Amino acid sequence: MKKVPRIVILGPQGGGKGTQADRLARRWHIPHISTGQLLRDEMARGTSLGQRITTTMNRGRLIPVRLTNEVMRRRLSQPDCRLGWICDGYPRNMAQARPFARFGRPNVLIVLHLLDQAAVRRLAGRRVCPQGHVYHLRYDPPKKRRGYCDRDGLRLWQRDDDTPSAIRQRLRIYHRETAPVLRWFRKRVMIISVEARWPIPTVYRHLLSQLKRIPWLSSRLQQK
Repeated sequence: MKKVPRIVILGPQGGGKGTQADRLARRWHIPHISTGQLLRDEMARGTSLGQRITTTMNRGRLIPVRLTNEVMRRRLSQPDCRLGWICDGYPRNMAQARPFARFGRPNVLIVLHLLDQAAVRRLAGRRVCPQGHVYHLRYDPPKKRRGYCDRDGLRLWQRDDDTPSAIRQRLRIYHRETAPVLRWFRKRVMIISVEARWPIPTVYRHLLSQLKRIPWLSSRLQQK
């Protein structure tokens, strides 16, 4: 059976996971999957699962791992994922990683490296649209109209958790919970490591160069 790309991108906040995942997904015409967007979509549709997520968030609690895993499992079972997918920022901890390895069967892990100080500086300039498309005021601003998404025309906004204090707290959680996931995956999938401190196009070129070293992916990388 011909392999299809089932790619996970992990790295600290501000490393550009969503940006690089989106570029690869558009190049290969496969879904870019973000758990945050999936959760928001479930809430917006008012599904039974979405209502449980809304209730949990309204009570100020973290989303239970089982709900996040269920949302991801459902998404990967949809027909558009049969030719591959790129998952951004999931799994974040071992409670997500073990079941994900069974139902998702990822075959490539991309790890983006960025120092914490650089992550704090970078996230201060991040802006997102309601549909989840990500921009940066300095490194990747909208091209059509300042302050509005190029793809859907919606106004961009700054996330509440992109303040310096919130970013540092998220980074502490990343180092504590996600580092074991990286070590665990090293024995199970192909690992690609890329330095993320460079501008977005440079990081993307380095990423493509690394991916070309995977024989079954090299031919796909010729596709536009």
